Amino acid sequence: MADRRVVLIQHAEAYVGPCLARRLAASGHDLVIHLARPGLAEELGALGAQVEIISEAEVPRLGPGSDATAEGAQALVDRALKRFGRLDAAALQPANGHPVGVTRGPFLSESAENVRAMAAYLEGTFHILRAVVGAMRTRGGGQVLVFTSDAGSRPEADWTLYGAGRAGQSFLVQAVALEHARDGISMNVLASKNAVFEGFPNCPPGAVTDSTASLGAWSAPLVAETPLGRLGTMEELSAFCAVLLDGTNRFQTAQVFSYSGGWNVD
Repeated sequence: MADRRVVLIQHAEAYVGPCLARRLAASGHDLVIHLARPGLAEELGALGAQVEIISEAEVPRLGPGSDATAEGAQALVDRALKRFGRLDAAALQPANGHPVGVTRGPFLSESAENVRAMAAYLEGTFHILRAVVGAMRTRGGGQVLVFTSDAGSRPEADWTLYGAGRAGQSFLVQAVALEHARDGISMNVLASKNAVFEGFPNCPPGAVTDSTASLGAWSAPLVAETPLGRLGTMEELSAFCAVLLDGTNRFQTAQVFSYSGGWNVD
């Protein structure tokens, strides 16, 4: 249908991507999925969505032409416009899967290499926002949600470089949001911590599903630092995020929403 909203989900193979895609498909959205896990396209189709899949071979996560480059980022947006002629919303995970990912340790033990690696979060965000905002500005508006980390919301010993990289990423999104608010673009940050997913660091195989987490020794330190005394799930996170993408709430912009069970203010 011509009036169905279209959402781009970057790096949809993990984290909240699959849950968010299913929730949006069930609520009447068509989807452009970058890096879908096996079977996801069929699930979304069964929910009534038209789906455009962009594979790793077409836009890789690393290297030349990746979505962390201007060329790759633009390719994601161009596919949405070519298939559907519109882009209403985008759920973005810039630099997800970067080789360093998380660097942790005493500041005096850190390396310049890790500083440069953390810069990938900023550069990847820069490129994908340029592509998405350009398309939405031409169309007359849209919604953007960028996933970062709550590690950038509260300084913590031994998380110096990672926290600084994520804080810079969130700051960039907020500044761009203010610059383009009058273009009708609502843009926010979702900063999570201790919301777990399959493949979460130190999580035993099979301990986590989209809706549950089997606690144990691996999760004890995370639960102990979370005021709610448990871990968050991807089903919960997708429910929170959907209202920032589905067109029902456009009066929030330039905000960093913490999804951490209270960790950010504890």
